[in-house]
Amino acid sequence: MNGTDEGIKRVNAQKKRKPKRRVRWWLLIFPVILAVGIIAAFKVPAMMKDSKIRNLGYSREEAEAIAEAGLSDTILENGYYSEHLAEAIRTGTLQKDYIPLYVATDTTREFSDRDFLLYRRLADEGYEEDQLMNLFASLKFYELTPLLTFDYQWNEQLYIDDVIACREQNAGGSFVLESSYRQNYRMKYAAEDPHNLNVLVNKNYYLPADFVPEELTPITTEYSVAGMQLTKEAAEAAVKMCMDALGEGYAFFISGSYMDYVSIQNAYTHFLNNKGEYYADIQIGKAGFCEFQTGLSINLAATYEKYEDFRTTESYKWLKDNCVRYGFIERYPYGKEDITGCAEDASYYRYLGKELAAKVSASSLTYDEYWCLFLKGWYEETNRPADTLIENALAEVTDRS
Repeated sequence: MNGTDEGIKRVNAQKKRKPKRRVRWWLLIFPVILAVGIIAAFKVPAMMKDSKIRNLGYSREEAEAIAEAGLSDTILENGYYSEHLAEAIRTGTLQKDYIPLYVATDTTREFSDRDFLLYRRLADEGYEEDQLMNLFASLKFYELTPLLTFDYQWNEQLYIDDVIACREQNAGGSFVLESSYRQNYRMKYAAEDPHNLNVLVNKNYYLPADFVPEELTPITTEYSVAGMQLTKEAAEAAVKMCMDALGEGYAFFISGSYMDYVSIQNAYTHFLNNKGEYYADIQIGKAGFCEFQTGLSINLAATYEKYEDFRTTESYKWLKDNCVRYGFIERYPYGKEDITGCAEDASYYRYLGKELAAKVSASSLTYDEYWCLFLKGWYEETNRPADTLIENALAEVTDRS
């Protein structure tokens, strides 16, 4: 064997004697441990939340639905539970933004978009969640809407107790309370868009002293006393209404219409000096806070009937059935004085245009309530719900089917 062969054998022997590579098992186990840890980090808290939610009274099915809806933290942080809430979660009918309403009420109370809109409006007026829960747990929709026209109630329980005490008296559609929840002229707001047909003027919303309606139009003395005038659109509608009624055998004429700021001021002062502040406020109101300045309001008088109360006349019966077709509403209905802040007046009509008048009439709300619920701007845009909810609420309130 030569040197070359021996060298080859030596090299081969060294290769055979090379130590084997050791496998580091912990490197293989680490990813598994890491994966288990990550899963546990998510799973364990979820299981703990599930357990806590079920301890509140929810079933496994309801707890799973709460987790899927991303409501676990909200439910746990507030300790929310009620049979009504559980049912809404289970049936998939829950409106997530209004959980407190479900907590505050039992399963006999059904909520719809009109309730959710009212909830948002009252929240926008400053009512806290606990107050809203108390109000909606105790009162019905039409018992709550007057709050939109009243001053903010720091102690809502006083209002609740008053409403409940007067329920029997108000069963026929009136809304009379034992106490007052408004201080006239305390909260003063400039009327939104004074020239708009839907402008609201009452004991809180006022017109400026220099406001004069556009296109003031004299009304023919065939259907009014001398000197009456309204905006062009309202004047034409009023004359058409008087004319058509006469054609059907009902005769009435316009006895009151547009008054300027100074005239209203003089009238208020006269009532104030002769009959006192209360009477002056409910009969006409301070200058700026009287709707006659809009040029959209009229008083009517029956021509051939003897009466002390216009409500007893045949003319009123015709108007009650037909005024909306001409764009007018009875502005200060009987039994709603506490809401409007004005004396009931069956002879007083406000022009809104046919479409809006029909909606207000169908809603069974006073115009003050309707405007505050559907037409008013928002103090906080975050309180404003989706347009579709507002539209659905309006459809619910005006649906007479």
